[in-house]
Amino acid sequence: MTSDHDFDPDVATWKQLADRLRQAIRSGELAPGQRMPTELGLTQEYGLSRLTIRRALQELRSEGLVVVVQSRGTFVMGEQQRSVVTLGKGDQVQARMPDPEERRKYGLHEGEPVVLIMRTNGNIEGYGAHRVTVVAG
Repeated sequence: MTSDHDFDPDVATWKQLADRLRQAIRSGELAPGQRMPTELGLTQEYGLSRLTIRRALQELRSEGLVVVVQSRGTFVMGEQQRSVVTLGKGDQVQARMPDPEERRKYGLHEGEPVVLIMRTNGNIEGYGAHRVTVVAG
């Protein structure tokens, strides 16, 4: 990533770090599926507190750009992992945080919202919010 570690004192440092990491992801410098540097590594590289690093990573996580895999680390998400779901007439959509059973059932990562599609035939489909685009049919 960039070697320029100067931060603007008028903007929250965690936001600036999130912007730099976001740019590295979007440019391909950090590729889909690649493990992100550890919190300790980022702390040492940028000379920032662990809290600042965590806030920046949380921002990227909330945007669906990275995902935390328990006991393995933080990884860059890829757009190729996105599904497109078409709604039929009368289908309903609900987005919310999943309960533990839904997290297991739909293969969701911690902190990832679920999108539930309630079909008119009574079927319910669940998708990770960061991995689905819902379109009208």
